[in-house]
Amino acid sequence: MDPKTGDDLILESIVEKNGNVMEGWLVSKNSRYPVVRGVPRFAGYNDKDNYTNSFGYQWNKWSKIQFDSENENKPMEGYTLNMWSHITGVEQLDLKGAVIADFGCGPGRFIETIRKKNGVAIGLDLSDAVEAATENFANDDKVLICQADILHSPLKSASVDGAFSIGVLHHTENAEEGFCEMVRVIKPESFVSISVYGTGGYYDNFFVTIYRKIFNALWPIFGYYPPLIYSYVVVYLFRPILKVPIFRTLIRPFLYFFPFINLPDIRWSVLDTFDSVTPQNQRGFTVYQVFQWFKNAGLRDIRPSNWAGSSFTAIK
Repeated sequence: MDPKTGDDLILESIVEKNGNVMEGWLVSKNSRYPVVRGVPRFAGYNDKDNYTNSFGYQWNKWSKIQFDSENENKPMEGYTLNMWSHITGVEQLDLKGAVIADFGCGPGRFIETIRKKNGVAIGLDLSDAVEAATENFANDDKVLICQADILHSPLKSASVDGAFSIGVLHHTENAEEGFCEMVRVIKPESFVSISVYGTGGYYDNFFVTIYRKIFNALWPIFGYYPPLIYSYVVVYLFRPILKVPIFRTLIRPFLYFFPFINLPDIRWSVLDTFDSVTPQNQRGFTVYQVFQWFKNAGLRDIRPSNWAGSSFTAIK
């Protein structure tokens, strides 16, 4: 549907390939939305002021590092499936064709999880990460990627069998509004799950916030180079030292001034550190705040997850 008016859309196809629309237009009474390289573009396309541009860069650079299929027999094996299962509470091995929407899909790490469970996936993202997601699922006709603002999604009300957003809403301009959109699009008796940064943790650390502001100020001039250099330097410098007990205590005070994310896989450490110091928008929420979103939406069976941050799942 037209995310601005709610009107139905008509497809004007220009170029098709193997039965898929690659170039065309989705048209309503008042709006025209292009389909470019197979992706409907409802928002964010060619927008230099898009507040999600840093995510577009990072997910095209590191497009599959966090995919479970890329981590077999590696330190982070099964991490993405474990994360998704804990946050959503969905334990079924087979989703049996259920249509699940990923609000803020990035390159599609959780979409891969849905597909492995035989679900149909709709991935929404405002950033150019849709390019990576489209490439990652180019041969999968059970995946639809849309470039769209998750605060104003193009999905019809009560149209999907479940929706989730993991690590995304805290980067938007109005996290609760985004959550309400998720509730709107799910069918009755369907699940909705979110995980956002909690307060008082790494992501609202004083120096993480300072670096983020500095790197955002430098971005128009130097682009991704300052945060990229920072991420590689701190991870490759401090991570090996932390493995030695005698040095771990000595350098711990320095880590307050040079924060980074230390994970078993060094590639993930660089990626997640870059991810923490580059977003334009970033804030944490208390468990109580997030619970109130669910309560105010009239959901039932509201359950907290045992994952980090403020995470809940519920049924409509």
